[in-house]
Amino acid sequence: MSQPQITRKEVEKLVEKPVPQYVRDVVEHPPFRVTPNTTLETLAAYLRKFPVDVVPVFRSVFSEEVAGVVYPHTALLLKSKKSDDKVSEFVNPPIFVKESWKIENVLEILTSEAKWGAVVVDEEGKYVGVVTLRGLLSALLLREPKAKSVAAVYTPAEEKKSRAGFVKAIEKVSRIFKKLAGGEVDGYVVLNREGGVAGILTVWDLVKSRRWYKGAGKPRAIFGTRVARGESKSVGVARVWRLMFRGAAVATPDTPIEEVARFMATTGLYIAPVVNREGKAIGVVTAWDVIHAYLYGPKEGREDVEVKRVAEVQVAKPHVEEAIRLRPSKHVTGLRARDVMLTDVPVVNLRDPLSRIRKVFLRTGASILAVVDDEGKVAGFITRRDFLTYIAEKSLGYWKRQRGKMLILKEQVMPGERAKLLVEEGTAGDVMKTEYPTAPPDATVEEIAYKMLAAGTDYVVIVDEKGASMGVVTKNELLKAFKERGRDVKVGELMTPAEVATADLFHSLHSVIRKINAYELDGVVVKEGAEVKGVITVDDLTLRPVEESLRGEKLVFFTKTGVRRTVRTGLSRLRYSKIGIITAIDVMRPVDHAVSADANAKEVIDKLFEQGVLPVYNEKGELVGVLNKMDVVKELARVYVTYAMPEKVKEAEKAEARAR
Repeated sequence: MSQPQITRKEVEKLVEKPVPQYVRDVVEHPPFRVTPNTTLETLAAYLRKFPVDVVPVFRSVFSEEVAGVVYPHTALLLKSKKSDDKVSEFVNPPIFVKESWKIENVLEILTSEAKWGAVVVDEEGKYVGVVTLRGLLSALLLREPKAKSVAAVYTPAEEKKSRAGFVKAIEKVSRIFKKLAGGEVDGYVVLNREGGVAGILTVWDLVKSRRWYKGAGKPRAIFGTRVARGESKSVGVARVWRLMFRGAAVATPDTPIEEVARFMATTGLYIAPVVNREGKAIGVVTAWDVIHAYLYGPKEGREDVEVKRVAEVQVAKPHVEEAIRLRPSKHVTGLRARDVMLTDVPVVNLRDPLSRIRKVFLRTGASILAVVDDEGKVAGFITRRDFLTYIAEKSLGYWKRQRGKMLILKEQVMPGERAKLLVEEGTAGDVMKTEYPTAPPDATVEEIAYKMLAAGTDYVVIVDEKGASMGVVTKNELLKAFKERGRDVKVGELMTPAEVATADLFHSLHSVIRKINAYELDGVVVKEGAEVKGVITVDDLTLRPVEESLRGEKLVFFTKTGVRRTVRTGLSRLRYSKIGIITAIDVMRPVDHAVSADANAKEVIDKLFEQGVLPVYNEKGELVGVLNKMDVVKELARVYVTYAMPEKVKEAEKAEARAR
């Protein structure tokens, strides 16, 4: 089911503030002050810490009179770190707008001048603040665009007059530096040898890198200010791929235009590559294209296409007996907890952050970690599923992880308000489970399997007579026990039905995770109609990040990957990610192996370890189910119920007979 569309009038009722109409509704205040005597080095330092679209230049630190403005591109005119060049040499005439003007009028002015912001004054001409492209895009988000899809407004790659360009990753930066520093373009889409997107290069990448230092002269004019020609020697040597931002978010022609507007308003990046279904770059969508979509609709000669909407699917957790699908099973492995339990479990401290937890998972290849306090006592446990669920609940719509020691989460804010950053990264103490099933060392693996399912966990802790932890038994140990001594059973008897363990291409990632947790799955198969497109597993989602820029900070979220490597070394990063809500198609990976419903389950255990889940086909080649690790655990649990709770088996048989 697709997300319902909210009209502008409904939005006005939902939010405390009305939809912004006037400049006064989106006024911002730069967190630093610049005067003509401010050095370019100081300006560059400010912009690295507080990236803003337009900076007013005041006549003095005590004056409210604006002498001009500088833009982020101005910082690129700095020749070296020791340079004493002043802002006064590069100041630009400001665009003044009144706080009573309508937002549409300001957008038209900025579009005609191709400027990122303007100075706001009151009716008497006194300085009030600034209005930026980011703030205006935030305001547009609360309106209904006249063009719904990227297809209606994006700029094709072959179009010459554009505010964005295309460049190959191996090109020298000197080839494009003048236009970028001069404000003639908002950024470049960087292409690899195959014509795909390798990244993007914007003014922010250069501001952060400082790679234009030690130059022989000053670049060309910035927004009309004439300065001496020349270019940096160090930039001339550097290749684009060294400075570009990898992990650039891309759009497709059927991406909703409001998702692009939200991405630009959130990140402050005003270009986004547009790719076709094969991943080839076919154009670029800029902030000016987005504005055109909201104010005027499709460009001349262009038409809207049907946009792809994310589907949210609700699921309910079944009862344990229903999950096991009770039926008699009397084959006993004869193995007990002491025979299979893990005693060497990797350890993290209560205060270890998410990044540390992830690194330990990657380095050790473990599926479970013990959490200890400062005295070395076990306080709880963390599985990959626990880690995944915590990220899903805390991520505000994207997967993110820390940058340095700071987890940056972008919250939705009203236009004109500054982004709120959560600076506390989650710790092992936040993620761990302190309540978990336990069993004595002489418990059978069948009893452990039942306890695992009944508690909804991926493990059972083995304790001695005093209640002290001795080890743990995870799904992996139970699968090894089944492979060694389990009964010969067909995959079709164990598998989860296809309708339960599959997701469609455009199901949201949160829907997928809800389904995984509700049905105790290790992953799902992604399909389009009857055709299998890929798989999504808990292991993949726990360990695979891709970066996206938020002006000087980093947002990190998961997306689809190219080549799958072993869990121990992690998964490779893709060069681009997706604009908009993450769906199954964005995080799935190709199917490495599938099995027949008639195959012996014991013979496919190794493949199950490798892939996480296995699509199951019948003799007609139709997808009929998905084999999870938990399906094997359920088979062992059936043995325990058969002997320990025979009345439940009889009830299940009667219910099945009535259903027939």
